[in-house]
Amino acid sequence: MKVIITRTEPDSKNLAAKLSEIGMHSLISPVIKIVSVPTRVKNISQFQSIIITSKNTLATIETLSLNKKTPLFCVGDATARLFKKAGFSNVRSASGNSEDLLRIVKQSCNPVSGPVLYLAGQNTRGLIERELSQSGYIMEKRIVYRAEAATCLTDAAQQALRSREVVGIFIFSPRSAMILNELIRKFSLQDSLKPVTAFCLSEIVAKEASNTVWKKILISEKPTQKSILALAKKNSKSLLN
Repeated sequence: MKVIITRTEPDSKNLAAKLSEIGMHSLISPVIKIVSVPTRVKNISQFQSIIITSKNTLATIETLSLNKKTPLFCVGDATARLFKKAGFSNVRSASGNSEDLLRIVKQSCNPVSGPVLYLAGQNTRGLIERELSQSGYIMEKRIVYRAEAATCLTDAAQQALRSREVVGIFIFSPRSAMILNELIRKFSLQDSLKPVTAFCLSEIVAKEASNTVWKKILISEKPTQKSILALAKKNSKSLLN
């Protein structure tokens, strides 16, 4: 059975290998391309901690003169592991979503101890800076990457959809869901999605995906690859019904 993965290609390859173990043949069709945005941060040593919501910040953060003992707060375990591997020694993971990240930052950082630096993508909900500012923290936000929308799905993905060979599509962010919806409409693929299940990383992703009609929308228990793989395995047999 065929599924489509909409993540960037490096991330998709790892997931595709895992899915093949449960009998799913993956077509990689990224709906976004990550582009690093160079940035400069004055007096970077003044920040008591740094908030990171995506591993896509690594390329830029390595260009900054940052003490690798500076506390880093990451939204997920995979991002935390990547920064530890890059030599950062004081890394904490929220093992969840933005709300979980806010919780551990508030538990660990005192507003009077100095400003907090937030390294973010171009398209964010504004939740982190809004919540921390309201809690008395001095925030500085820098855009360090942007996600450029794909102009089409791959030919292989489109052909498999039109042939009704696809049983599932994996979606990992609200913006990916939005872009996917636009591409589905652009290439008149709405009918091809009727037998397809959307595997969504979170409720927020599922909410955006619901603007398109699917056979079913399934939501990962946790916003991790491990959890969405467990979801796929649990539902693999029902996908063919």
